[in-house]
Amino acid sequence: MNNGPDDEILLPGGNVGGAVRVGDTVRRPTGPWTPAIHELLDFLATTGLPRIPRVLGIDEKDREILTFLPGRVLDIGRETLSDAQVRSAMQWLRSYHAAVAGFPRESRRWRFVERALAPGEIVCHHDSAMYNMAFDGDDLAGVFDWDVAGPGIPLDDVAIFAWNTAVLFPDADAAEVAHVLRTIADGYGALDPHAVLDRVTIRMTESANRIAAAQAAGDPGMLRLGEAGEPAATRARLAVLASRLPELHAAL
Repeated sequence: MNNGPDDEILLPGGNVGGAVRVGDTVRRPTGPWTPAIHELLDFLATTGLPRIPRVLGIDEKDREILTFLPGRVLDIGRETLSDAQVRSAMQWLRSYHAAVAGFPRESRRWRFVERALAPGEIVCHHDSAMYNMAFDGDDLAGVFDWDVAGPGIPLDDVAIFAWNTAVLFPDADAAEVAHVLRTIADGYGALDPHAVLDRVTIRMTESANRIAAAQAAGDPGMLRLGEAGEPAATRARLAVLASRLPELHAAL
């Protein structure tokens, strides 16, 4: 049976927002942070940054309407990115950080905070992980799920990417973790893989704390993450990672 242009197709993932596809668009729930996210995406469109959704408005169900980004999303935990895919993602991420550096720095209401950018900060995607990236072969084709974007430093985005690739499994082989971390650092350019590894612990501890605080405040999307076992699962993985840091640094 063919889907008509107005049929809603539930997109996989969506632990936070629950996105659906309608024709060539994606519809997602909105929140107090949505105006800032739309301002960010509109700004990025003016810079010519590729592989991002375009904002098309709000529908009759008060959902944001974004352009659909084609491509294949790898199944996290079951598939791994190739070295070429990692490098493509990191090259895009560096381009994004360069483009977003010109975004106005005054205070906005983001999902987890309302404040201006501090010196040295940019607006990070904050969930630049393989489950939010679509690929066309070895090339990055799109980056979606921008709803948790907000203030941070560029290394934060690199760290969460690393967390969901190189250090996804607490018992991952140290040599393989080191290889992926070096590929990430080389792909981004001028990064120390040791610094990436150290930032993973900081970034993911902050992430767990933010999720817990948002759950306490009643954020529906973060409460859905709670049903998926977060942030408890992240904190358990962080404890294992902390015990392995000397081994992983030695492998680098």
